[in-house]
Amino acid sequence: MENKTDDTEPTKTVQTVQQTDKLLEVLHVLETRIKKQNSFQNTFFKGLVYGLGTVIGATVLVALFGGIIATTLQTLTGEEISSELLGR
Repeated sequence: MENKTDDTEPTKTVQTVQQTDKLLEVLHVLETRIKKQNSFQNTFFKGLVYGLGTVIGATVLVALFGGIIATTLQTLTGEEISSELLGR
């Protein structure tokens, strides 16, 4: 049995360095994206859009359910719903 030297050792080192450089590059990109995502301006606008969407969604749901209830009551009672009937 002879002791053979492994010629792939320098190749492994080069690959390891390349992998390390690639990992560092990916980490830098991730750090940049996380900083942008957690910035005050981004958080403020996300909250603003979320709040506005909630208000618009609630308004649409109240209008739909109000219309359904009014139509159902009108059908059941045979009377139109008016402000006098609601006590206004």
